[in-house]
Amino acid sequence: MTAHLDQDRAAIRDAVRDFAAKRLASGYLARAKSSTFPWDLHREIAGLGIYGLLAGEGYNPLDREDFIAAGLAVEELAYADFNVANIAIPVMLMSTLIRQHADPAVLAEWLPRLVSGDTFVGFALTEPETGSDAANIRTVARAIGDGYVLDGEKTSVTMLGNAEALVVAARTVRDGIDLGVSVFLVPLNASGISRSVVPDTGWGILGRGVLHLDQVHIPARNLLGVEGRGFSRVLNGFDFTRPLLALTGIGTAQAAIDETVEYVRQRTAFGAPLAKFEGVSFPLAEHLTHLEAARLICYSALERRTLGLPHTAEAAMSKWYGPLVASAAVKECLLLHGNYGYSQELPFEQRLRDVMSVEIADGTAQIQKIIIMREKYGKDFIPYSNK
Repeated sequence: MTAHLDQDRAAIRDAVRDFAAKRLASGYLARAKSSTFPWDLHREIAGLGIYGLLAGEGYNPLDREDFIAAGLAVEELAYADFNVANIAIPVMLMSTLIRQHADPAVLAEWLPRLVSGDTFVGFALTEPETGSDAANIRTVARAIGDGYVLDGEKTSVTMLGNAEALVVAARTVRDGIDLGVSVFLVPLNASGISRSVVPDTGWGILGRGVLHLDQVHIPARNLLGVEGRGFSRVLNGFDFTRPLLALTGIGTAQAAIDETVEYVRQRTAFGAPLAKFEGVSFPLAEHLTHLEAARLICYSALERRTLGLPHTAEAAMSKWYGPLVASAAVKECLLLHGNYGYSQELPFEQRLRDVMSVEIADGTAQIQKIIIMREKYGKDFIPYSNK
């Protein structure tokens, strides 16, 4: 990663690394087993300035929008606490959407509090029948005189229990005509909203849930961007959240390897440290190599984003490969700790459950491979549809 570092990026990386080591690392396992959102830590991280990296002038501690800096911050957070790192990514995505597409009054109401860590805005895209097939969502926003009325159901809504509002993707109908997908900022205190919790094997402090929208009225100003054009904006956001998500897995796996290296230096078997055995050192070397390759793909995608170059394929590559190799590395570290690694006293089983979540979030491996082939070789590689 040294080729991508300049003074500003290095300063952000070092500041987050220092904070994460002092404030996050020792509490990871306890927080991961809790369902209580750490608002105090959330505000402290906001105080570092990283939530403003993509939020524009007045919020960004740098003089430019820098997705590599965002990646460095997320990876350093994940090295100490996977779940806290995954709090940062939706903040960055929502700040981007609100900054670029919100009505000035909506922007003034939500962006300052979002970047300061005083609120949280989640994202509602997935539905019971449309996960990765997001173009075919069924939630409907019917245009009326003074706004829209939303009806539908969203599943796998991250931070639903703690968010104050959601960005909701819905198929927009005006005068009986389907205009396509739009996105709306929907306060969760609106009439007609109900929520239920989804119990997860990881992802604890974030939490997921099911959102029900029953005749939910929102004003016209809460439309983000152009009516019927929201889907392209959602996909554009995925092109930077995917490498960021992959980096949370990579950072967590790197921490697991570093801890395992220290363990095998001290642990002995057959009269020698485990580090002396090729059956121990060679797998670690292999995982380090895979992680470095995945890391470079992530930062390549983020660099291209920063430079305004096409990066959809690279984002998909990072999202497929990064979580795959991160999960494998964490599992190897668990096994190298033997029965200790399998216990809940050490963090490896928790890390494995947490890291596996990013093999699903923002599109499964199969979807990423479709995107890669479509972007590199064209529409002949889009799956057949009978519609």
